[in-house]
Amino acid sequence: MHEEFDLITADGTRLTAWRNQTVGGPPVLVCNGMGVPPEAWPRLLDPECEFSVVGWNHRGALGSDRPADPARIDITDHTDDAIALMDAMGWQRAVVVAWSLGVNVAFELAGRHPERVSGLLSVAGVPGGTFDTLFAPQLVPRVLRRPMGVGLARAGRTFGSPLNVLARAVPTGRPFAEWLRHTGFILPFADPNDIAAWVSSMKQQDFRWYFELALALSRHEEVDPSFIECPVTIVSGAIDMLTSQQDVLRYAERIPHAEVHSLPGTHCLPLEFPDRIMDMLRDLYARAAWEESLAQARAEAGVSDEFLGEDLGDLLAEDLADLPDSEFVRP
Repeated sequence: MHEEFDLITADGTRLTAWRNQTVGGPPVLVCNGMGVPPEAWPRLLDPECEFSVVGWNHRGALGSDRPADPARIDITDHTDDAIALMDAMGWQRAVVVAWSLGVNVAFELAGRHPERVSGLLSVAGVPGGTFDTLFAPQLVPRVLRRPMGVGLARAGRTFGSPLNVLARAVPTGRPFAEWLRHTGFILPFADPNDIAAWVSSMKQQDFRWYFELALALSRHEEVDPSFIECPVTIVSGAIDMLTSQQDVLRYAERIPHAEVHSLPGTHCLPLEFPDRIMDMLRDLYARAAWEESLAQARAEAGVSDEFLGEDLGDLLAEDLADLPDSEFVRP
């Protein structure tokens, strides 16, 4: 379950933000897929979730207002919205969980504001050049992928009104979810109850605007991710029809310290493997906490990151020994 609230961004746009029921847990910021509702993350919304989780619905989507300037829907604008949400929560740093379009936002956030990102969990996405990864499983040559993707997005925008009518006619509930999880779009790994909740919210889109967001995403060029220094976990789907697994693994190679997972799923990994992704999040948080403790100990000892002497190692060991086991786990 989650609670919605209004978020006023830097340019005055009112967005619908959301948070789970956990208060005082480690902070987690969700950079969601394009126009995706929070129901895509069933374990993060679980009342027993140990993390304090927040996210927002993109400009013009699912209750959020469109910006006064309709061009303000680029990745940089979504990144500004992420900072506005963190500021509203009073968070200086957070682990960032990102899916699909949200991976673009998360890396932009880590590049522009590295001090705000303590760790990054990237699911079924790339940090830029998203439209160049489309249709790879269909063996479409790379040079044709972006033009085809842009053409489909423009067609979707043109036919958005009929799509809206069709979406409202789509049934909700377990029977439709059972059918959907056997189509190949989502695999049977996903819980039909989770799918039903997600579909019920997802179909409330204005698909004319949804494809406007897609066209803005197409303008975000490929990013060299090697700049990132915080702990990173990268997850790809072996049969992802939207984001090429090959491209995900290709960018992962440019981050030597990244932990990389390949799951036997589609683009909808948060619904298909919610428990596996939660385990990855816990591990990522432990790695981020270790690095922050190490950096703090180095600063207190007055030594640089390039050198860790025996005295500092003893100091760090003593500090960590005082922490309860549930608070700190070394990966």
